[in-house]
Amino acid sequence: MTFLETGLLICAIVSVLALVVALLSLQRVRQQAGANEKLVQKLMREVAASSSGSVGMGQRLLAMEKRLQANATKQSEKIDYYNDDEFQPYSQAAQMFKMGMDCDEVARRCGLSRAEASLLEMMQKSSQ
Repeated sequence: MTFLETGLLICAIVSVLALVVALLSLQRVRQQAGANEKLVQKLMREVAASSSGSVGMGQRLLAMEKRLQANATKQSEKIDYYNDDEFQPYSQAAQMFKMGMDCDEVARRCGLSRAEASLLEMMQKSSQ
């Protein structure tokens, strides 16, 4: 074998090795792209759930505001928040926060969204 043939053989081996490395890198990039797509989908679901909870909280706040405005003329009559079915989850949540439960547990037990439970927790802390 001549020097030129040896050089060509070495170049061919290096080229094959470079091709293998490139193909392995391409496969890894595709796997990472798939993992990133799954994470994006998960984040989109979480944002949608958070938005839904915020909308629900807004609707409940509007209902409470309307109710308070309707009862503004009846100032002598006091709303019993603890015995009212509409406010029952909120009063239960307030009691649970007083007992020291965390936000996720309160949300799960009272059927509230995470956003609602966080808001109630902040209100509970600020009133103490």
